[in-house]
Amino acid sequence: MLTLCAAAQAPADQATNEIESLRKQIQALSQKIDELEQKQGAEMEKVTAAPFITAGETGFSMKSANSNFILNLGGFAQVDARDYESPAIGAKDTFTIRRMRAIASGTVYHYFDYFMQVDFASGVTSTATNDAFLQDAYVNIHPMKAIQVQAGKFKEPLSLEILPLDQFLWFLERGFPTELAPNRDVGVEVHGELWNGALSYAAGVFNGVQDGNGNTTSDDVEVSDNDKDAVARFITFPLRNTQIDALKNFGFGLGGSYGLQPGTTTPTFATMGRQTFFSYSNTVVEGGQHLRLDPQGCYWWGPLCCYWEYAISDEKFVNASKKSAAYLKNTGWDIDASWFLTGETNAFGVLPTVSSPFHFDGSGWGAFQLAARFGQLSLDPAAFPIYAAAGQPDRATSWSVALNWYLNHNIKCIFEYSQTGFSGPALAANKVGSQDEKALLGRLQFGF
Repeated sequence: MLTLCAAAQAPADQATNEIESLRKQIQALSQKIDELEQKQGAEMEKVTAAPFITAGETGFSMKSANSNFILNLGGFAQVDARDYESPAIGAKDTFTIRRMRAIASGTVYHYFDYFMQVDFASGVTSTATNDAFLQDAYVNIHPMKAIQVQAGKFKEPLSLEILPLDQFLWFLERGFPTELAPNRDVGVEVHGELWNGALSYAAGVFNGVQDGNGNTTSDDVEVSDNDKDAVARFITFPLRNTQIDALKNFGFGLGGSYGLQPGTTTPTFATMGRQTFFSYSNTVVEGGQHLRLDPQGCYWWGPLCCYWEYAISDEKFVNASKKSAAYLKNTGWDIDASWFLTGETNAFGVLPTVSSPFHFDGSGWGAFQLAARFGQLSLDPAAFPIYAAAGQPDRATSWSVALNWYLNHNIKCIFEYSQTGFSGPALAANKVGSQDEKALLGRLQFGF
């Protein structure tokens, strides 16, 4: 009997020992898992606390873990070619660096955005009025989308076509209405978006700039006086929040400015080939009061995008030698449209998302966009002959067609043909305006 009990006890003790051994192994594994979880947690805390650094097609970016501090670095360069088919005008075929700019932008403390842009292609250095080398330098405070405050140097909120960045253009140059609108200036504005973008507005006070400054080297010339310009613009997309997809991006708006701009210089106006065709007499100066109105509109859906703009500039001019003064009203308008032949989604003021970037092995060819423009700039007949320089046209009518090839997000080529015709009571021979300007234009653009 004792022998049988001893025999039964032996397996029981063995099972108990095995269970105890397994229990110890489980405890050891559990401890290791806890240690690994603690180590992984510490590593994750380090990763979470570390800043993020990225590089890609949109540039270089550094961002804090909480996204309160952001620095974006980018830039672009535009190499242009101009071939004039009207040699009697006197224009010379040329290659030129139209723009070469470096951009730094970002955010500090979540609610404060900044943007700085300098241009190395203007051939001049910065001045006391920041009218050349420094293109933009501003801070935007945005506690909410509906109410934001922006101050510094930036584009005045008036013209539809001036506001988009230069690398988004369909043509080498902007249209005639922008010749009658202010470009960059120093000032402060309040702006915002309401109802999910159904209404956008901006209103501000600026030093004041002349018309036509988009055709100068520096893109802006500040007026040296104590008076300021009041500028405002709104644009509405009335069907933005409906279910009608085809009409969500139909918008229209109005921009305007008023100020007193006495000065010693006057604006000039140029063709799409950047040839000056109109200037005021050298005895004429701006006389003070200056009113601008700019009705505008745009629409895009699928591969189609179009926009239109009509600018009115009513300004007082004085001819000192003739001892006369007059209010002269100049007008400019254009209609622009584009279509992506390769089916990409089109939109105003942005680069497309290229569905098939170019590759040398033939697996992708990029995106192709066909664009067309028709416009006109008319000078007040009262400017002739007392205020206008002799022998110049009082009207320029232009049409352009362009093929844009987006190899990818960073590289774009523009192939453009532009023709401008002129009219006037007494056109001088062998000057811009004496015959049609016919120009073959091209651009290679690289940006990130």
